Amino acid sequence: MIRHSLSMVAAAVLGLAAVAAPAQAAPPPAPVVAQSDLGVQAAPTGCTTSVQWVQEGNHYYYGRGNVQCATGRYKVKLQCRNLQTGVGYVVYGSYAVNAPSTATRTCYTGNVAEGVFPVEDPLPTVGVTGCVSWAEWVHQGSSHYYGRGTAQCDTGTYRVRIQCHNMQTGQRYVVHGPARTAPSISTTTCYQGNVAEVVSGVPA
Repeated sequence: MIRHSLSMVAAAVLGLAAVAAPAQAAPPPAPVVAQSDLGVQAAPTGCTTSVQWVQEGNHYYYGRGNVQCATGRYKVKLQCRNLQTGVGYVVYGSYAVNAPSTATRTCYTGNVAEGVFPVEDPLPTVGVTGCVSWAEWVHQGSSHYYGRGTAQCDTGTYRVRIQCHNMQTGQRYVVHGPARTAPSISTTTCYQGNVAEVVSGVPA
């Protein structure tokens, strides 16, 4: 009888211990990697640019642009100009390269490369990046003045901003062009006879 009672007491104590024992903590969940974090590439760094002569038959022009970077993946972008008409434009390289390879592009026949720029590949998805700008001659009847400004960017929505100067009165003022989405150009002109002193691309 005593032995049976002791057995019951022992069982009760063990049962209470089992109930009172704290449950083991669940293992922490595995870290979750956001999809946007996968495959992120840094912008190219350590880039150098150059311009070369081009020979096409009897044509010789300073129209080939090269870019080489120390890191990253990139294309080349040229800001070109037709010296006969004075009109500027932008062309991109047809393919991207990995550092330290050289990306190359040529302006249209006879046109010169005024600017050479690296372009990150793939392009950033946020903001306005990679803007280039230039001024052009305006021909209105017998009037010829350096009063047109153009801007072009790699990403985003933007407009051209021109700081103009009336050379007769000394007055300076600012005009803005229409909003455009990359890679289109935004263009506008100063008031007749006034010159474009500073041209830039700004977020719209």
